[in-house]
Amino acid sequence: MLALGLLAVAAIALLARESPFARWILSDVVSPERLLAQIGLGAACGLVSARISGAALLLFGLGIIAGSVGQDWLLWVLYNVPEGPTHLFLTGPIAYLAIGLALVPGERLLPWLLPTAAVVAGAMLSLAIMLTDPSLHDPAFTWTPVLAAFWIVAAVSLTLQALRRGWFPILGRILGSWLVAIGLLYGGASLLPILRPPPPPTDTSQESTRGAEMDRTIPALPVPQQPGFVPGNIEQPQQP
Repeated sequence: MLALGLLAVAAIALLARESPFARWILSDVVSPERLLAQIGLGAACGLVSARISGAALLLFGLGIIAGSVGQDWLLWVLYNVPEGPTHLFLTGPIAYLAIGLALVPGERLLPWLLPTAAVVAGAMLSLAIMLTDPSLHDPAFTWTPVLAAFWIVAAVSLTLQALRRGWFPILGRILGSWLVAIGLLYGGASLLPILRPPPPPTDTSQESTRGAEMDRTIPALPVPQQPGFVPGNIEQPQQP
């Protein structure tokens, strides 16, 4: 399944120059920010039994539906987060934290925490799809990322279950700690306000120089003269 996925991505990359839809898939559907949450959810499903893994996939789909139905309420809640609208309403960090917190405690608590993480990851994926949809609700731009997400989660989960080793739970806890750290760092950096440079100060020296030049170009007004004064005559006029 992983080999087929790599071939599909390579084919899409070849078509990206001619197809806007293929470029959108490469830039949004299989972007690293979105793949990280899906790989983490697939790893969590691969560390539990097949029954719990199937239930988690079902809840992941229900989370996508719930996020689509309640997207207005979710956007209203996340809109109040500082700098949230400028970072896709923090859909990535929230998914990272939910999946990471389910993986960190280990395989004993993972079956109990995984359903909640799957619902949260599905809801955040639904919001991300809606926010990055460049079309006017074209079904192709909705179902393609959903099917891609299910395929990635299932491929990672089935691969881990087929190659199961005793030290996989340790790797799961390490992956969970990484997801929590990335979610906290990414989310914390997103909450910081954007620092805008102050406006450049006005140069008063240029204004004074421009004013002096204008004074030099304007001719001086003539000095009022006394009656009876003849220019060039240094004698004072006689009084009548």
